[in-house]
Amino acid sequence: MKSGYGYENIFLKYCDLPLTFPFLPGYDHGLSFEDIPSRNSTLNHLSNVYLCWGERIYDNIKNKTSKKPILTGAPFIFYKNDNNIKKNTSKKTIFFTSHSTDKISQNITPKDIDNMISKIDNFYKPVDICLHWTDMRDKKTYEQMGYNVFSAGKTFENNFVKNFYDIITNYEFTMSNKLGTYILYSLDLNIPFSLIGEEPLYFNHSNDKNKPKNYKVTDYEYGKKITKLFYGFNNKINDEQKNFLKLETSFNNLIHKKDLKKILVDEFFNSFYSFKGFKSLSKNLAKSAFLQIFR
Repeated sequence: MKSGYGYENIFLKYCDLPLTFPFLPGYDHGLSFEDIPSRNSTLNHLSNVYLCWGERIYDNIKNKTSKKPILTGAPFIFYKNDNNIKKNTSKKTIFFTSHSTDKISQNITPKDIDNMISKIDNFYKPVDICLHWTDMRDKKTYEQMGYNVFSAGKTFENNFVKNFYDIITNYEFTMSNKLGTYILYSLDLNIPFSLIGEEPLYFNHSNDKNKPKNYKVTDYEYGKKITKLFYGFNNKINDEQKNFLKLETSFNNLIHKKDLKKILVDEFFNSFYSFKGFKSLSKNLAKSAFLQIFR
């Protein structure tokens, strides 16, 4: 089945369940700087079970909601370990541009990104560009500026994680003008990440209930803290950054596949014994069909 970044299939494959098995719990989709990721969607998710990548979100879900948090670790690390992925450095720097979505726009343009990169020391060059799928309309503009441009594909693409690793493992350094999940991928591969340039301002033009009307990452206290941790040029990964990786991914404490399988199977069978559970199962099957046809 299709899911955001293909994470559900990674979980299912990890615990030896069929890829068609209904995946009912809520779960982290990436690095979040909120106390409760996508608060409105998380609190209103029909399943009471929520799978957390790291201890910070686990503690927040446990102490600030009625959900039942389960600490699993980050699914992309399951994928990396299962496929024995390692970095194979042949290029210098990949720059992940701050990106828009179909619901949220930003004030940063390709020209702004080019200006940021022009100020980077030659030690980090050449610099290639990685675009989120929604910004692939800018691919030609960046190529005309002289950049090599890559993308890991659509958000609801089951090969997203594979595609992302195919890109990032080639580089000695990663950079961006915005904090994002690529930091976790980078640090886990022992690739230093640098936050540089101008922070984007986001505009919630479609009334996404999970976000304010206008916002920046540093509007969140945790966003301010992590901005300080990575801002500037980083040639090495320091201990505080390693601790951040551990806190957000639980890379050293991944859930055992038998435990994860039991959680998913129990949630499936429990869905038959309550109206809310049956609604959750029905919604999951409808969503899977929709994504398969239209995404």
